Amino acid sequence: MNEINSYILKISGKAELLEPLEISHNFKVAISGSITSEELRDNNDGTFDKIYRFEPVLVELTNPLGKTLQTKDTRSKSKLLRSSIWREWKEAQTDLGDEDFYNMCMDFMIRNLSDIIEKALHENE
Repeated sequence: MNEINSYILKISGKAELLEPLEISHNFKVAISGSITSEELRDNNDGTFDKIYRFEPVLVELTNPLGKTLQTKDTRSKSKLLRSSIWREWKEAQTDLGDEDFYNMCMDFMIRNLSDIIEKALHENE
């Protein structure tokens, strides 16, 4: 077994702001996201550092006066859909695993796409 010297969270990603920031001010940042990978880095002394890659999904930025600055959700529509399906799976009382539930939902949407489009068009009228 490898001896782990340090556990490191490497934050990688971006947040799109809806207003400019001022240089030389401190901001509080709250980030929700996912761990997307992990790796072991050899320290060449018999120990390793375990590095987790964290990618932000939602970012909340607060200025020094406590005002929350708006940020844009940079996820694609397909990622938002997958996230919504996963959230529904967590709430559903089903024996299906998350991937089987996802595939069931996607197959249903593909089979019923014309009905879904018709409903969406009527909603936007």
